[in-house]
Amino acid sequence: MKIVLIFIFLLTISCSNNKVVNNHGFISLELKTEKIYLNKSNKNDVLKEIGKPSSVSLFDENTWFYFEREQINQSIFKLGKSKIVKNNVLEVSFNNLGIVENKKIYNIQDMNKLNITKDTTIQNTYEKSNYFGKVLNSIKQKVNSPKLNRKRN
Repeated sequence: MKIVLIFIFLLTISCSNNKVVNNHGFISLELKTEKIYLNKSNKNDVLKEIGKPSSVSLFDENTWFYFEREQINQSIFKLGKSKIVKNNVLEVSFNNLGIVENKKIYNIQDMNKLNITKDTTIQNTYEKSNYFGKVLNSIKQKVNSPKLNRKRN
């Protein structure tokens, strides 16, 4: 019994105590943001300091987004679950001349926690098994079905 306990003790000591850090996106985004100046830097300066944007706004091509996420494994007892340490999003807006008009960094405290409801929708009353419900359900299926490709002669 002592040998088993000693073996388990030595096995746990030999395990690395360093936590695994996973980075996604740009590293040290906050430091790179300080090198961008409002009404002075342009698109080329931003590309040189940070790099290509992670995403460009669909509604405005003059708004660029940069993402940074850092996750760390919590402990051996949590069985590989990771915790988000950094979650930064940088939004850089340019004017029509390509000069930085606005920059804003969102951090992990700005994240929204969404509560998703587990309720289900109530089934429509006409879908019950009476005759009128079956007729309405049949009409609904015909309206929603795709059109068939028919050859015209």
